[in-house]
Amino acid sequence: MIVDYDVEINVLAGMLKDEKSLYEGLSLLTEQHFNGDQHKEVFREIQRLSSNGQVTYNMVYKALRETVHMDLFKALRQSIVSADSFPYWYKQLHEIYVKRLYFEAAQEISEIANSNRPLSEITEIVESKIMGASVQEGTERIVTPEEAGRKAAEEFERRVKSGETIHGIKLSRPVPSGGMPVTDGFPGLDDMFRGLRGGDLIILAAKTGEGKTTLAQNIVRHASIHQSYRTFYQNTEMKEIDIVNRFVAQMTGKSYAGIDSGSLDSFDRTLVRQAFENYAKSRVFISELPMLTPERSRGLARQFKTKYGKLDLLVIDYVGRMELDNSKGKQEWQILRDIAKECKRLAQQLDTCVILVAQLNEEGKLQGARAMANEADGVLFLEPLTREEVNNAPYGATHKLEPYKARRGSKDKHLWISFNKAKMYITEVRG
Repeated sequence: MIVDYDVEINVLAGMLKDEKSLYEGLSLLTEQHFNGDQHKEVFREIQRLSSNGQVTYNMVYKALRETVHMDLFKALRQSIVSADSFPYWYKQLHEIYVKRLYFEAAQEISEIANSNRPLSEITEIVESKIMGASVQEGTERIVTPEEAGRKAAEEFERRVKSGETIHGIKLSRPVPSGGMPVTDGFPGLDDMFRGLRGGDLIILAAKTGEGKTTLAQNIVRHASIHQSYRTFYQNTEMKEIDIVNRFVAQMTGKSYAGIDSGSLDSFDRTLVRQAFENYAKSRVFISELPMLTPERSRGLARQFKTKYGKLDLLVIDYVGRMELDNSKGKQEWQILRDIAKECKRLAQQLDTCVILVAQLNEEGKLQGARAMANEADGVLFLEPLTREEVNNAPYGATHKLEPYKARRGSKDKHLWISFNKAKMYITEVRG
């Protein structure tokens, strides 16, 4: 068995000393990286506490002093690991973990090879064991043409059999209205992206007060309230009650102010109470994060996937409140580009769609838009209609959604949007 307890101690101690190290560790490590039961217990407690920010030695000691041996706490306090040396230690731990997986796979393969199983079955098991270990080495690997071609062909046949043209998260649905169905949501985005998919990075941008958060939340509503996709909504500005009240306003068509103040009439209160029950059954998970970095976002998203399984959609609201640890000496556009690059990497690593909400300046521009677009699969600007555009737009349109980039579709045509601010409701309007 390949184990190094000193490495494990230094990794745990480093995560307790520095916030960047904490989320860097959480983005890669799992409790299976640690061999000792008490080391695993400390790591689990760090994971649990990290949703509220930096975790300290004293916090873990207070929580586990009755169950974890004092020798371990003494070793954690005496560790000389630093923020600069932490990457070395956690990479060492990951390498030890992968080697341990190979060692365990070799033992199992040895037993299987000495069995009476058919050779074809042994070969299949051996390949799966080796692949299970090798995939832990990182996301960069060489895919053979046979494997890539087979997977693409299988996915093609699945799509043909499905009879659907949208393969991913669909953002529109028919709803009854006076006997005639109307479309709620964003059929234009469905046409543009053909479904939000794992690995996608979509950037939504608008000026302050023009609906960027409301647009993101209405997308979440379609994904995880009207459908069963899992969304992790990371918000840097609002309390969770405010966030839920906005969703309930969208779901009921009642005013957000009335829900927030509790001043609705008895009939509307009944609808709102039912909507709260429906929201509680949804798959919208929330974090209040007044301070957010790419490392912290990645660490929390990885925790989410470990705890809840598949993460279909991650919404980061918003990039203006997101900090970059290594931003010293960089211009604003370079910082935003690097954040977009980190978010794209996160989308690919976790096989999830990431929506990054951004803010346009007073001139309606996004600093670093071109550099950010290079990292993204879609960039969309939500803008209010000019007086001239109102005369030519479909009835009910108040805004337009302007595609700056659309990797799988056309960016030559904007979408007409209706934004009902009182009800926090946004939908596409088609002429």
